[in-house]
Amino acid sequence: MTVRLVLGQQDTDRFEFGSSPGSEALRSLHVLAAVKRHPLHISWVLETRARLDARLKADLDAFRFWFAERPLVLPEIWPPGEVNTWPDDLDLLRKAPVEQFAEQMVHAALTYRGRARRMPFERFRGDTEARQRAADQIEQVHPASADVIRELISDPDGLRERFADFLAAYWDACLAADWPGLETHLHAEIERRFQTLSRLGPATMLAGFSEHITAADDGSVTIRPPGARGVADPLNVTLSGGDRVLLVPSHFMWPELAVAVHRDRARDRSETTTVVLAYALAGMARQGRAPVPAEDLLALLRGAGDTTRLQILELLARRSRSTRELAGLIGLTEAAVSKHLKVLHKSGWIAPERHSYYVYYRLEPDARDRVVSGLDRALGR
Repeated sequence: MTVRLVLGQQDTDRFEFGSSPGSEALRSLHVLAAVKRHPLHISWVLETRARLDARLKADLDAFRFWFAERPLVLPEIWPPGEVNTWPDDLDLLRKAPVEQFAEQMVHAALTYRGRARRMPFERFRGDTEARQRAADQIEQVHPASADVIRELISDPDGLRERFADFLAAYWDACLAADWPGLETHLHAEIERRFQTLSRLGPATMLAGFSEHITAADDGSVTIRPPGARGVADPLNVTLSGGDRVLLVPSHFMWPELAVAVHRDRARDRSETTTVVLAYALAGMARQGRAPVPAEDLLALLRGAGDTTRLQILELLARRSRSTRELAGLIGLTEAAVSKHLKVLHKSGWIAPERHSYYVYYRLEPDARDRVVSGLDRALGR
């Protein structure tokens, strides 16, 4: 989904930041199951797989359907804006109304090509066609998860407890030791972004999250996640009343970006909108950004990338020479050598100089130094 967020001058106060250890655990499971989409996490995945015992591997496979294609989210149980400890989140999962857990799993099971309507859990349990559709899709995509959807229908409380036990064991084995450091990075990220929000405003701050977020001159911001389809018109959201934007940084988002729009209706039929944007930490985004070599370095390397041109450079490094002399030494025609000289001149390696009636070529004295310093910068010296 693509969202166009229309921002006003006073909308800075509508922005909130938050992160949840439970939601981070669910996103990490998605990375574990779909590591090919998350190349920066390959080392983490290899280390994590080594920590899984046979029981965890079996549960991981059983629940895989719900986090292989996209992270499972439980926003009603773990509201992203609230700050909890992992024991708090685990306790909330075990004690929340079972529908809040079950309906998210049902929605994922009914989603086809990225779309599905929300269905209350009790309605799903009584809808034979919907149950069969969900079971068929799971059977086709992840047969190992087929028993889970049956258990979800027959014993949702028991499945919720089984899922909570799985998450607890997974957390202890794979995330607990690293969480203090991960949490520190999350808090630092929130502090930096909040300072940018206060100093530069929401549009500039949002545009700095990702290349998939662009700010327009009118102050609006368009959020088009990498998986957004085609060039369909975006969903326009103008904030008013009690609306808010919730920003959720994550260690386990890159290279993805997720945006969701939630509309809540109160008993008096008034409606509030929450835009939730989950994004990768700035440090992860920098690590994942392909380096852009300096254009002058590229030009020099391309110019020298030929056997004949390297021969010409070696000869000119000794002294200036004419086209005729170079042609005789290399064994080519003057026309062929002239073409190589033109490339070397354009790329910055050589310069012409006139000697009476003749044009000689000399090596630019700083060309070699520019290549060496450029490679030093690129390769980290």
